[in-house]
Amino acid sequence: MTSRPISAREATVTSAFDEVGAHYDRLTGMSPGYADQLLFSARLLVDRLRRRPGPEDAPLRIADLGCGSGASTQALLIALVESGCPFRIEGIDGSAGMLAQARAKRWPESVTFRHAQAEELGVEEHPPGDTSDLAAGAAGDGGGYDGVFAAYLVRNVPDADAFCGHVHRMLRPGGVFVVHDYGVAGRPLDVAAWTALCWGVIIPSSLVVARKPGLFRYLWRSVLDFDSDERLRRRLLDAGFTDVGQRPVPGWQRGMVRATWGRRP
Repeated sequence: MTSRPISAREATVTSAFDEVGAHYDRLTGMSPGYADQLLFSARLLVDRLRRRPGPEDAPLRIADLGCGSGASTQALLIALVESGCPFRIEGIDGSAGMLAQARAKRWPESVTFRHAQAEELGVEEHPPGDTSDLAAGAAGDGGGYDGVFAAYLVRNVPDADAFCGHVHRMLRPGGVFVVHDYGVAGRPLDVAAWTALCWGVIIPSSLVVARKPGLFRYLWRSVLDFDSDERLRRRLLDAGFTDVGQRPVPGWQRGMVRATWGRRP
């Protein structure tokens, strides 16, 4: 059991995820609809992409920030294959333990993984040998990503405002940012439902499966403390995003989980 409280601001979240990495897929698999919810938000991102490259064009470049064990990466892969466009997905996570689980799965060559803290990524970074117009961002007109996906991440970074500003710079003009996360602030019934889910299912399951419930107690608190719907939309607007929108995911967690998006002008 973790001996000290887990805190995003003290950067102890990453090490806690390292400790449960080998069990994380089993735990999320106990949540009905978990994969379907991620796919819903991944499709929202793909549907909002302005650039639709053909077979001879530079592929779409998508970053999956906080990719964890690869569930969100899998959702993006499905949505991008459905689009028919060539693409590259970069799964990026600060937890070596979670990345080990992601890398152990089978992926096409269009999917790669990188160990890094998302907020520390340099906006000038591009794949080796990339001479396409995606790399133009390094010359000053923005980053090289067509889309950035962040599932269950923004509430776990030390400075959410700085993080959203950094993502804005990572995107090429017209690029899309989608945040997939819980949000219950200001809705007492959803707060009660989230607390009942955590203490009735998630935390006891984590104790049985991983014997490390500390991370999941932290995740319960982090959702309660996270932005209201209005605050998250405002956070994206303040970071410079336009066309900001929000939609609850379908299914039994409707009202607890939402997709929020914005576009870099």
